[in-house]
Amino acid sequence: MHSKPLTAERYQMPVFHLVDKTLANSYSTVIWDFDKKSLKIDRGLIVTKDENDYRRFRITKDGVSPRSIPGLGPIFWLTGDEHDEVGHITEDPVTRTEMYEKRMRKLELADREIPLTDKARLYGPEDADITLVGWGSTKGVLIDVMNMLSKEGYRVNFLQLKMFVPFPSDFVKSVLGKGQLIIDVESNYDAQAAGVIRERTGIEVRHKVVKVTGRPIFVDEVYEAVKKILKDHDEKIILMKGP
Repeated sequence: MHSKPLTAERYQMPVFHLVDKTLANSYSTVIWDFDKKSLKIDRGLIVTKDENDYRRFRITKDGVSPRSIPGLGPIFWLTGDEHDEVGHITEDPVTRTEMYEKRMRKLELADREIPLTDKARLYGPEDADITLVGWGSTKGVLIDVMNMLSKEGYRVNFLQLKMFVPFPSDFVKSVLGKGQLIIDVESNYDAQAAGVIRERTGIEVRHKVVKVTGRPIFVDEVYEAVKKILKDHDEKIILMKGP
């Protein structure tokens, strides 16, 4: 959770948590320093009084329409098909385009308001000869590998991706666009994050370390994979360690 209002309610859109198998099937004890007094819950733009001209899907500048909570405000039409501002189903191409543009403006608003620290984080020196890229359960492993390599004299940093939509394109481009060796580490066969990076920034991550056995990724196997890439310039290494 970031310091801004809750994402799903503020921007009226679904939120999907980025979780891989290792995170989903593991548990740990953590210190949670949570100050309840600092928590501010903002339900977003809500209408509670009846309005004669209430339009649930009103076209707005920022893409967020005033919403009514069922039972607490004006009633409205709701459908899963394309609709007009009132909520009635429509196939009018002009209305369809306006509604689509409205929804996309919500993503632009979210991109502006959500803090960068909630989208991505860079560990280690800003200027590095090697950048490790990962998301999810790879975080702890890649920080350990970064520290191991740093002790050997390599200049290494780690780019943790935390949000893919909206994607922090400018920040990722600034981190990865310095001519360093980039190594992507993921728990899927296609190195999906590397594909998103290429799509959103134009930067191709050539070196990929992946694991698809369902087992966690271990520090020693990533360390050995990185050293092999440095030596033999492998473009894809498939990890296999585990019972």
